[in-house]
Amino acid sequence: MIRPSARPTLAIILLAALALGLAGCSLFAPEGGDPPGGGGGGYKERTTRPNVIHNLIRSYQEMEADEYDLLFAEDFTFWLNPDDLNDPQNPLPQYWGKAEDSEITHNMLDEGTNVISIALTLTQLGSEEEIPGPNPEDPPMYRSVYDVDLFVYLPNDLTLWANAAAQYTFSEDPIETGPNGETLWEIYKWEDIDDPARPTIPGDFELVSITDLKAMFR
Repeated sequence: MIRPSARPTLAIILLAALALGLAGCSLFAPEGGDPPGGGGGGYKERTTRPNVIHNLIRSYQEMEADEYDLLFAEDFTFWLNPDDLNDPQNPLPQYWGKAEDSEITHNMLDEGTNVISIALTLTQLGSEEEIPGPNPEDPPMYRSVYDVDLFVYLPNDLTLWANAAAQYTFSEDPIETGPNGETLWEIYKWEDIDDPARPTIPGDFELVSITDLKAMFR
């Protein structure tokens, strides 16, 4: 991902958006339609890894954090972008677990957020890779890399664009099965990684990483 190192600008953007939200600004509802979220259906059984990705995209776009939570293993970890760990003014951990990631996502997507709407596209790069589970007796896991295009629309025509890559590791759900006993899949690990080949495109937005974006709502 190519992005300027302008954290003060991002902080100003977020503070301005939050200030508008506290003032009850009508910009928090998109024009000509219902507020985002509360979508009603459209999710798929987690019987395949692509179905999990489908549900991840939909949970962001419909702004439904509870649906997002269903996609992750209990021992899930989000690994932050290494390039974002060297800011002494904003120290971040190397990774965090499911509970903290869920809290961040609810802060971002739940009612009362300053986010107007979200658009997300995930494009798989290459083929998925089978890898061993954490323990010798565990079933195999599968790892895939996706290009990310995540647009987060804030009040006052402010847009954040995350355009790096994400590496997802999928594991079998050890507790739940499908309606006919099918194996269900969940995300065991999410790694925020750079993709130097991704070009920038002209537009009125701030380039961020997924780590930057999540940290704003931490």
